[in-house]
Amino acid sequence: MSAGGLVPRLPSGFGRAAGVLAATLFAAGPFACSRREPIPERPYREPVRVVQAELRSLRPTLESFGTIVYLNKADVFPTTTGVIESLSAEEGLRVRKGQVLAHLSKDKLLVSREQFVAEVHSREALLSLAEEKLREGRKGVEARILGIAKAEAELAQRQAEFENLSLVLANKRRLHEAGGIADGELEGVRTRYVAAETRLVQADSDLRIQMIGFRDEDLRAAGLEAPPAGGPRHEALVDINTRMLAAERAVAEAQLNAARSELRRVEMMVSETAVRAPIDGIVGARLLDLGESASPQTLLFTVFNTDTVFAQLELSEAVLGRVAIGQEAEVYTDGLEATPASGKVALISPYVNPQSRTARVRVRLANPAGRWVPGMFVRVRLFLGDPEQQVVVPAGALLVDPEENAAVFVVRGGRVIRKAVVAGQKQDGWIAVRRGLEPGETVVLDPSVSFRDGLEVEVLR
Repeated sequence: MSAGGLVPRLPSGFGRAAGVLAATLFAAGPFACSRREPIPERPYREPVRVVQAELRSLRPTLESFGTIVYLNKADVFPTTTGVIESLSAEEGLRVRKGQVLAHLSKDKLLVSREQFVAEVHSREALLSLAEEKLREGRKGVEARILGIAKAEAELAQRQAEFENLSLVLANKRRLHEAGGIADGELEGVRTRYVAAETRLVQADSDLRIQMIGFRDEDLRAAGLEAPPAGGPRHEALVDINTRMLAAERAVAEAQLNAARSELRRVEMMVSETAVRAPIDGIVGARLLDLGESASPQTLLFTVFNTDTVFAQLELSEAVLGRVAIGQEAEVYTDGLEATPASGKVALISPYVNPQSRTARVRVRLANPAGRWVPGMFVRVRLFLGDPEQQVVVPAGALLVDPEENAAVFVVRGGRVIRKAVVAGQKQDGWIAVRRGLEPGETVVLDPSVSFRDGLEVEVLR
């Protein structure tokens, strides 16, 4: 330290290094520097990626959104009243038509069946009795007809005897008047004549009695024409004289049929305590549990047929005229594999909703694997005609302003030019340009909304 104040001590070697630095700076003074030319500035060009517009064969399509709906649905109600004893189907189970879904109690029905079985046996016995009475009645009528024939023959015989005795009596009277016979002999002939007359009257009376119910007027009273003698008349007489017995048999038969019908009804109710699926499909809902009571008004299950389904969409009236029954369609959804399902338009509603101005369209889809579930949201592409050659660009090359005006930027001479275009359908990431662009033109991919005509660009390779 010096007497004039504090002087800092420099590190060792510092002076030598400073001297070297001073010598270097002196040597590199203005006389040692060489003069350099300034580097010109390069103008900025916007880097862009491009693609060429090309011709592709595209089928006219219409794309929309829709919902999967079932082909048909069946609500399952029991046909009898009972308590649920067992359940063999749960929601989501695939079932076949006729498969048992549940069992109801049937003890009371079994008792009723036994009662009707006994009733049927009783009615069968009564019918057998009525049939036997009818057979006996027909036999009786046959006997009556034979008796009438016998009575007619006897009447004819008595008539002949009476007529013969009438002649004998007349001769005897003439002889008696001539004095040829005695009074006693004439009286004996007269006695025989009176007896023959009595027998004739008796035979006629017997025949008349037996003919009651077998006369022509009896047939007419029964509503029948009086046929001549022979087979038809015989059958007609048997018919009208056994009608009461036939009616008794008909009543017994009707009562038996009624009892059998009731028995069949009870047996059917017994069989229907096994509740079965009315269609093939999937159990969509089960509404009751074990032990709960069910009646014919109780909904037990809902079964959907999903082997075939519909993709249902709502289309505006402006495009309905382009859609027709039988047109091919593709149905797909983001939640499934990329492969779309093929279907055809099966229904176009004849009614346009006045509020939404849309109509319902259904596309029929085969669904054997159960890929499509009712309620699923899907995309639907309808093919409206045969393939057509169209100019296409990637969808990312198109700019659309808020007023739905479309445009692309094409590259010419290192600059971009905005071209208004009319866009068509979009398919597989490409969009058709119906007007405003030619095949082979170079189009900017993903252009910025800030691009302006004449902007210089650098095409990235």
